[in-house]
Amino acid sequence: MEKWARHFPGMKFGKVYIFPTGMGFVFLVGTALVIITGATYNNNLVFLLGFFLFSIFIISMVETHNNLRGINVESAMIPDQFAGSPLSIPLRFVNQGSSVRQMLEFYASHSKNYFGHRSLIEELGGRAVVLHPLVCGAGTRGVWPVPQVVLTTVFPLGLFRAWTVLNPGGEVILYPSPIGSLPLSYAIKENDTSSVNKNLGHQRGDDFREHRKYVLGDSFRRVDWKIFARRDRLMVKEFEGTTDRKISVRFSDVLARDSELVLNQLSRWLELAKETNAPFELVMPGGRIPFGVGPQHYQKCQRELARFNRAA
Repeated sequence: MEKWARHFPGMKFGKVYIFPTGMGFVFLVGTALVIITGATYNNNLVFLLGFFLFSIFIISMVETHNNLRGINVESAMIPDQFAGSPLSIPLRFVNQGSSVRQMLEFYASHSKNYFGHRSLIEELGGRAVVLHPLVCGAGTRGVWPVPQVVLTTVFPLGLFRAWTVLNPGGEVILYPSPIGSLPLSYAIKENDTSSVNKNLGHQRGDDFREHRKYVLGDSFRRVDWKIFARRDRLMVKEFEGTTDRKISVRFSDVLARDSELVLNQLSRWLELAKETNAPFELVMPGGRIPFGVGPQHYQKCQRELARFNRAA
């Protein structure tokens, strides 16, 4: 029914539409039979009962409509997410009226990018704002507008279903899935020119700084084997003076025909590069993001992958 109504000529966002439910039709037919019976036998009590039921039917229609009227929805700050995982889009529901609204069900309007799960707001107070996530199925890589939200209710009696289609605005950025097993590439090796010395810098008197997780491409000579023996985890020693290594994440380093597989590998490399705290660059066909560190640089690189050959 909602799908039909969304394509109805003249339909506008925010308008409330209403239609009897199956139970509502049964109730209406029963009411009509009571009124006909009262007319047939000229019984005033049956007549009274029939019109009482009909008044309930009309009041239910008005109350169900009012339960949705004056509600708006806005998108809150949406964090970037990975493609292939269920989406959670935070939304703000704003009750612009003074009366309490109850039993509000909402879901994403079905489209090629989204298929939503239904969620329920049991109560929304007058002039109140509630934050509630819109849960959708896994999306594909790219930058997509926040889906339209269908808000519906059958409150209070279930005789009518009212619904409205709202547009929260905003966009969702989905990074490529961080999948891949290839080792990282280093643009600049360690300080030392000797392949032996570069892995033994700490033995020359450099000060130990910290441990970090092992990533593919790290030398096993810098693995702390004592920690591995105790915790069964590969940790690498970091020393002062060994921080000048730089990681280069290059599109051309992945030999795959499917560009999505290449982007998945690059996304994985960016994840690993972030963990090392070393400067990293992203080199794509026709562009390059120079070396940098930190969450903002990581986000900039991942967003570049999300937008690659994909219209916003």
